Amino acid sequence: MNPEDLPTPEAEVDSVSPEALKDRIDAGEDVTLLDTRMQSDYEEWHIDDDTVTTINLPYFHFLEDDIDDDVLEQVPEDREITVLCAKGGASEFVAGALKAR
Repeated sequence: MNPEDLPTPEAEVDSVSPEALKDRIDAGEDVTLLDTRMQSDYEEWHIDDDTVTTINLPYFHFLEDDIDDDVLEQVPEDREITVLCAKGGASEFVAGALKAR
């Protein structure tokens, strides 16, 4: 999938580089990740650490105008979430959709 294949994010979001995310994890910060890759890709590899909470919700769950309540219930509202994908396009779209809600 190419980032240009995704709709435009509904809201602007801040970006974080992979290096900056690694630095936060290495520093022992509590990090919550929303991995928007397909489940098979997630199962093949994902970020795992004692201070990392990872949620796998593939990006296609966020393509509908009304995001399903079952999907939204899996996204914590009480902390900052870093959304990630393989190349950046899907994560930017999902983060924008969540911020707009």
